[in-house]
Amino acid sequence: MFRGQGRALNSATHYTVTVSASFTDAMSIESKIVGHLKEDDFDPNFYTSEPIAIPYFDNIKLQIGFIEAKHVPYMELADKALKIFLTMDAKNRKADSELVQHYYEETLKYGYTAPLNVKISQDIWTYVTPKEIIVHWDQHGDIYLCVSCDCVWEVEHGLQLVFKDGRILTRASGHDGHLTD
Repeated sequence: MFRGQGRALNSATHYTVTVSASFTDAMSIESKIVGHLKEDDFDPNFYTSEPIAIPYFDNIKLQIGFIEAKHVPYMELADKALKIFLTMDAKNRKADSELVQHYYEETLKYGYTAPLNVKISQDIWTYVTPKEIIVHWDQHGDIYLCVSCDCVWEVEHGLQLVFKDGRILTRASGHDGHLTD
C-alpha cells in the first residue's frame, strides 16, 4: 500500500549535543527516539534522521526533519511527540480516514481532479504516498508532526497530515504552510 526506504528505528537513550572541533563547526545531535541527526547541507538549523519505520504507515521508512534541533527544549518536546506517534499503527490510520477523505472531497468540488474509486473512507489511503515527517513548533511551544505526502488527487499541493503533539491527526490539507485551521 505504501512505499518507503531506509533503516530501522534507533533506540538512543539520551541527548547529546556537542560542537565538533573540525573546521566545519558542525554540531552532533542525538535524538532519544531516532538517534543521530545529520545537519542539512543548506540550512544549518535543520537536522534530519535516517529513515525509520513508521507503524502508522505499515512500517514504511521515512526521514524525520527537525527544524530547531539545536534547542534542547524543542528536542525534548519533539522526542515526546515522536514517541507517542510511533505507537500509532494502521488501526489509527483507519480511524483517521474520514478526515483525509474530506480533503479529497473538497478538492473534487474544484473540478480539476477525476473521481477516484473510493468506496469506503479507508480506500483513500491507496492514493497516498508518505514522503517525510517534519517536526514543527509554534510560538506557544506546541509541537506538530507534519507528514508530507504525495496524493493522486492533488499533484500540485500534495497532502499534509498534521498531528498535534504526535497524538491526533488534527488537519489534512494541501501544503499551505498552516499547522492549524
